[in-house]
Amino acid sequence: MARGLGLIGTGLKTKEQAFRGLTKAAEEESRNEALQEQIDAQMKAAETNQAATLTAIGGAAGAAGMGAKLGVAGGPVGMAIGAAAGFLLSKLF
Repeated sequence: MARGLGLIGTGLKTKEQAFRGLTKAAEEESRNEALQEQIDAQMKAAETNQAATLTAIGGAAGAAGMGAKLGVAGGPVGMAIGAAAGFLLSKLF
């Protein structure tokens, strides 16, 4: 028995313990949700960064005339084609 209080005392003690356990579980769940939101935001930022980098690399390669050497347009048209290709590759990988 809980300190000689009988059945009511035991029930109150059990209720307190249960409430503390539920509170702790709720706090942990809240922390987990916040961490997941941070991970999701970091993943989105990484994907955006990758898309921008590959688009810029594709555009630079096209503008430099690398496409013209392969029989594809160079200059501004090559830049546009390269940028589009870089962007599409960033979405595929």
